[in-house]
Amino acid sequence: MAGYQFFDYLIIGEVRTEFIIDLANRSRPDVLGGSALYAAGGLRCWSDRIAVCGHSAAIHQSEIAKIEQKYLIDLSGIQFHNLIQDDRYFLGYITPQELFLENPVAFYASRGLPFPRGLIGYDPIENHQPGMMGSKFLPEDFSNRCLEAGSCLICPFDLMTHLQLTSFLLQSGIKRLVIQSSANYMKMDEFENMPVLMKDLGGFITPSSQLRSLFRNRSKDLWEMAATLGSLGCAAILVYDERFGVNLYETSTGKRYQMPPYPGDISDPTGMPEAFCGGFLAGLKLSQDPREALAYGAVSASLTSEGSGPFYCLESLPSLVQSRLNFARDMIKAV
Repeated sequence: MAGYQFFDYLIIGEVRTEFIIDLANRSRPDVLGGSALYAAGGLRCWSDRIAVCGHSAAIHQSEIAKIEQKYLIDLSGIQFHNLIQDDRYFLGYITPQELFLENPVAFYASRGLPFPRGLIGYDPIENHQPGMMGSKFLPEDFSNRCLEAGSCLICPFDLMTHLQLTSFLLQSGIKRLVIQSSANYMKMDEFENMPVLMKDLGGFITPSSQLRSLFRNRSKDLWEMAATLGSLGCAAILVYDERFGVNLYETSTGKRYQMPPYPGDISDPTGMPEAFCGGFLAGLKLSQDPREALAYGAVSASLTSEGSGPFYCLESLPSLVQSRLNFARDMIKAV
């Protein structure tokens, strides 16, 4: 355990085994990743006293312990199971915006790369069902110390899990709750559930493709969509596009901000949205300002994308992190 007497942040997400072919055509097999770890890495760029809750296969227990010791992130809230669904996940990048998920055998062959033994028997259809692994949580899964954290991020899960967790966490005293959306429920026929999900949220972060899917036949204007969700009780709506430019709608003031994609060389886009969410949560707590938090999130995402793995971003010098934050602040414009 990281040994903290109290926590400032709680992250709830998945842990999975990733097999990645990055943009430089490098094969990166057996990367321990998943939404929980990428979000924790993005948050750890700015702060500590982080607790993570989730579910994982028991085979990852020793590696999780090493991560906890090295990065001082409390992972004692991760529950390990001997019988758990296949947590392998293949990602083959063509461009930062184009991702190949099916038939990894053909993709490795087309790139002249040896096929990893760890992917033998992999079923891309079964394994790419969004937000299914570890989607069952009970109140006893969360210690009192975790529930006293104050600020919480829930990574993508199915709708029922998001609804149950938001209700439980807000009733338990979490004051600042941010959700990262899931394609699992960002669909037109699930719109009637959004008022319950949005109520009392500090932030809702979603890609533009999912937002358009949710509002299909209702609206075509992203700002109108964001304002509608905000009016349901969420303080800030953040919408990012495939190039990772971000729009921010602040509900209390009606202000709109835009930030273009952070300039830089992207090596591996895996985990950028989760790292952004972690950075945003840190910035929101530290500044109490969604616009400032947007800059924190952008820096976390940019640092993560320059290498592979959830904690590559932590290899940067503090001076670089601060200079990027200053640069990111200047990139944000009111519209």
